[in-house]
Amino acid sequence: MSKRNIVIALQTLCLCLAIFMVSGCSGSGSAKNEDVIKVWHWMTDRQEAFEKLSKDYYDQTGVKVVFETYAPTDVYKNKITAAASGHLLPDIYNPQSDKKELASYINAGYIADLTEEMNTGWKDVFFEKSLIANSFEENNEWGVKPGIYGVPLDVSSLMIYYNKDLFKQAGLDPENPPKTWPEFIEAGKKLREAGIQPFVSGFGEAWLIGAFAASYQWSLFGKQGIIDTIDGKIPYNDERWLKIFKLFEEMRDNKMFASGIVTMVNKDAERTFATGRAAMTFNGSWGVNVYKSMNSTLNYGLMYPPSLPDAKYPLLVFGGDGSSMFVNAESPRKDKAIAFLKWFTQKEQQAYLAKETLNIPSNKESADDLPEILQEFSKSITKTFDNLPKLEAWQVTNYININLQSVIIGEKDPAKAVKEIQEEKLRQTKV
Repeated sequence: MSKRNIVIALQTLCLCLAIFMVSGCSGSGSAKNEDVIKVWHWMTDRQEAFEKLSKDYYDQTGVKVVFETYAPTDVYKNKITAAASGHLLPDIYNPQSDKKELASYINAGYIADLTEEMNTGWKDVFFEKSLIANSFEENNEWGVKPGIYGVPLDVSSLMIYYNKDLFKQAGLDPENPPKTWPEFIEAGKKLREAGIQPFVSGFGEAWLIGAFAASYQWSLFGKQGIIDTIDGKIPYNDERWLKIFKLFEEMRDNKMFASGIVTMVNKDAERTFATGRAAMTFNGSWGVNVYKSMNSTLNYGLMYPPSLPDAKYPLLVFGGDGSSMFVNAESPRKDKAIAFLKWFTQKEQQAYLAKETLNIPSNKESADDLPEILQEFSKSITKTFDNLPKLEAWQVTNYININLQSVIIGEKDPAKAVKEIQEEKLRQTKV
């Protein structure tokens, strides 16, 4: 047997075992649990809060809801994939996928269309951007019927956290973080001179380095320029893309990056920042809860990614949506699952979740009583990227992120990096 056939056989065996393991659990078709709503999720930090709310719901309605956690993310995703293959998905879940993959779940009949229920007034409680992320527009490229398919539980955005004590130690004003790119580089120099690593993030995770770069793509190209790039009207070796890569080169040359940043997963980056081993980190609003659990005395503030003085468009940030839940269209308890999610996203329940888990609630009526740091994140939701009508091929996006990593470690210069990305774009266009 060839090596390739052995690999395929092993993958098939693993999938079969996974399906067997899933079927051993109480999936949506289990007769034993006809009155129990099953929810699968990956948010281990929220399990206790979820269980408290599920008990409240049972006391009020007599309907039992069970939350099951599967982490880390790859374990959770593998379980979802296996369950979908065996038609054993729970009543409520999230496939943890991009728009394209989400469309495949919808088109396969694994996710219910919630538009009718949302139009009863339910959708009015949510931040608009959280709904957009869970919706498909007319004539979308994946052939999904227009509508709302997901229920947002919270919203998020990504900003730069900075350690006020380390800023002060380096002679920087802890109440006046850098706002422009030149100020950002100068702050990095002072931190490095003081023996402090200036900047850390989980840039070993491709999406995170891409999210940081995307702020500058929006700032230099604008929305239409991004769409034109996806359409091939603007090449990736355009001088504006070259400028983006030079920003990372400038950070590298000024020794701003923490050691090992391009192989660092975000959890390690969070730990590095929480323990005072780096002064700044690019991370999401969920970090508020993470840093509290890692170091409750951490003294930090928030800043937007530094703006470019010569940028044509406003600087925006990655975010808008957060975690969402989807109802299994095959579930015999579909109506009960929808009723629970309606209750789960009302003001009182959302306020409780926000207080206990330190995440920004998707219910905009619940955002008024947030801690100050989360209120700052909440305000940034209006400055997140707009929804795009189409996405770049994942192969091209992957090339961008890998080449950004290569520039950071000095393997490639920016000119070579953007040239290779354009070559990959042309290859994908011909496929």
